[in-house]
Amino acid sequence: MQKSAQSLLSFVTTHMFLVVMSRGPAKTMEWSGKQPICIKACREPKISDLVRQKVLPMQVQSRETPLHQLYSSAFSKQKLEIYPTKKPALPFGDLPPGYQHLHTQLQYDCISPFYRRLGSSRRTCLKTGKWSGRAPSCVPICGKTENITLQKTSSIRWPWQAAIYRKANGVKDISLRKGAWILICSGALVNERTVVVAAHCVTDLGKSTVLKTAELKVVLGKFYRDDDRNEKTIQNLRISAILVYPNYDPILLDSDMAIVKLLDKAKISSHVQPICLASAHDLDPSTEDLKIVITGWKILADIKDPSYKNDTIRMGAVQMVDSLLCEQQYEDNGIQVIITDSMFCARQHPTAFSNICPAETGGIAAITLPGKASPELKWHLMGLVSWGYDKTCSLELYTGYTKAIPFKDWIEKNMK
Repeated sequence: MQKSAQSLLSFVTTHMFLVVMSRGPAKTMEWSGKQPICIKACREPKISDLVRQKVLPMQVQSRETPLHQLYSSAFSKQKLEIYPTKKPALPFGDLPPGYQHLHTQLQYDCISPFYRRLGSSRRTCLKTGKWSGRAPSCVPICGKTENITLQKTSSIRWPWQAAIYRKANGVKDISLRKGAWILICSGALVNERTVVVAAHCVTDLGKSTVLKTAELKVVLGKFYRDDDRNEKTIQNLRISAILVYPNYDPILLDSDMAIVKLLDKAKISSHVQPICLASAHDLDPSTEDLKIVITGWKILADIKDPSYKNDTIRMGAVQMVDSLLCEQQYEDNGIQVIITDSMFCARQHPTAFSNICPAETGGIAAITLPGKASPELKWHLMGLVSWGYDKTCSLELYTGYTKAIPFKDWIEKNMK
């Protein structure tokens, strides 16, 4: 009896705060706000500024299983109505910004026509709280330009053409002031931060010593040769790193290949776009008359020439020639050259239009090939002008080029 009394006393003392003595009317106690509920939802995935996102009206796709076919064949329509397909419950409750309800679909595309989408075009919020599919991204479309032929034309803008400039520090030419920028080579833009260029353009003459990044700059969107010509499309970009192919031989000009990494990201537009990189299987070895287009500015231009102000990027078609014929022609002219596996020789095409002397431009070579996803022709990087005759330029003389295809894997590895 004593033990029961103690237990009762303990209960009363520990629960005293629940007992409220009042002689007045009872007061109703309420909680503020709404009662919290838990809703299955997905946090919106992060996307880049180049991707456009659209939230689609919620809908669950109708899917049939083998049981649907079984029921439709074994039972009448009237009996099927007894077992209706369960419709998904509509979501309820508001979600905070940045969240979406279960089964919500997000649709993606690129904000610019100069980009193409990678990843999923639609993603759905799953019951796991994750999104289906793969994260979208937008990358520049490569190798597209206005429709052209190899007939005479002087108004084509090659959007992947990059002008490589070097500072005139230490140059003895009195016509150049110290610190002036000199156009020395052409390069090929392959993505927003990468330009492919011949290694001899970014090293000391006859050496493997790489120039300092501050000594060089890249200009994109350029059309006229004259540096003072007012062009709204020009982009002057700084360089963050210069990578020369490890096996580059500055004496034989073997593996004459380098990559210029841009500190400033190129702005893609109708005048600035990358060129595609070709693979070995993209080229048809049975094609004898493969037309390759060479583009570039005349490097040794006479500023006093009246036509200098209006001189633009030059172009011309060339034909590949056999390496032995190339070596023989140079030997006949008193020059010993060696054609390695990383090179090819070419001469100007005898019938197509040309206003370019490749050996005077440090230009780039490109070819048109059908795209993988469509028959639409795209331009691919074929090579870079590497060496040629230094005294004259004739239709019959051959020029040496660095092949781009053997360096494709190395280029792509350093594009990331």
